[in-house]
Amino acid sequence: MKQKEHAKLYFFVDESGDPYFYNRDGEYVVGKEGCSKILIMGMIKVEEPENLRKPLNLVREEIRKDEYLQSVPSFSRSMQSFHATDDVPEIREKVYKVIKEFDFKSEFIVARKREDVFTSRHKKKPNIFYDDIVSKLFENQLHKAEENIIYFSVRQPGQASSDGRGHPICYFNF
Repeated sequence: MKQKEHAKLYFFVDESGDPYFYNRDGEYVVGKEGCSKILIMGMIKVEEPENLRKPLNLVREEIRKDEYLQSVPSFSRSMQSFHATDDVPEIREKVYKVIKEFDFKSEFIVARKREDVFTSRHKKKPNIFYDDIVSKLFENQLHKAEENIIYFSVRQPGQASSDGRGHPICYFNF
């Protein structure tokens, strides 16, 4: 048996876009306002997540002490988790400066939302489409470590996404 490259690997997974093709009335809506033409599934892979968590917590503390940033609408959310579409530019800049120093690997799958494939391969079920993309993302990953720990972004209750259909925005809580 081949030796594993790592004892333990951590994966953090998030998506951009959505796995939906039809609205509640069964109308095909891909590419129309509120429904993306693609689903991007991405992940970062690290051996020591604490090496990411500690610097992000330091940024959070810096933001917490900043009187100006305390007054921005996204302040309370930023204290829980950072999100590029919600945070003001001043917070994003601080986070990006820290992230660029991180040691991690990342991979992404960009899936075009083709109705013919969705119908034949995924049986018109968004969850099967989503699971298929996740499977492809991890296809050549999980054999590299003795133990794999996978975190999927968590959904914040009460947060509406930009798709206008009430699907919540996803966040990581490090």
